[in-house]
Amino acid sequence: MKWLFEDWYHLLVAPWAHTALVVCAILCGTLIGAEREKNSKPAGLRTMILIALGSTLFTMVSYQLAGDDGDRGRVAAQIVSGIGFLGTGAILHDTVRIRGLTTAATIWVMAALGMLCGVGYGGAAIGLTCAVLLLLILLTQVENRYLGPCYYANVALIYDDDGGKTSVKVDSVLEDYRIPPSSINKTLNENGMVELTLIYCNAHKHHKAFLMKFSEMPEIKSIKRSD
Repeated sequence: MKWLFEDWYHLLVAPWAHTALVVCAILCGTLIGAEREKNSKPAGLRTMILIALGSTLFTMVSYQLAGDDGDRGRVAAQIVSGIGFLGTGAILHDTVRIRGLTTAATIWVMAALGMLCGVGYGGAAIGLTCAVLLLLILLTQVENRYLGPCYYANVALIYDDDGGKTSVKVDSVLEDYRIPPSSINKTLNENGMVELTLIYCNAHKHHKAFLMKFSEMPEIKSIKRSD
């Protein structure tokens, strides 16, 4: 069990220690990123892997540049402030709520796990990654069960396509609110209007906020909802 608690730089010789820690960082990013990707979050598999890997490499470089007597935390310390800008980019604000705070926090934690790999504690990084993954999964289930699960409804939009211009606007709104394409269907009615039907969560206010966007578009002729 030494690999779980001890510094891998003392357990393995270079360059195997560095290789093992890089692989460990990729594994940590994969575990968290897969969960984020599965739930259609903005920062998914590739993002989490790159954050973990980048933090690990910066920390390793910091160690090498400092040597035995220098300040080994000089470069690595900049990760803490630098990752904040990346997290800020994941936070979105609309008319209903601020979105992306969990994603930003996950990015912050992912950078910390990468730094843990960089200083040599790959086993601890894997253990903490599993703990974070379990936390994300369990809290999602708790939120859905006790804070109000989604129940789904249908909505039908009828609009004048105006040579495709309206469809571009509609598609942009649906993409912004991450409505899955599999739940969307478009047809032409007898009047030449486009009729778009989709399924959405009608339980939470922020899940149906896109309807407010559509109600403000003059091209939308009608919005009909049904359970």
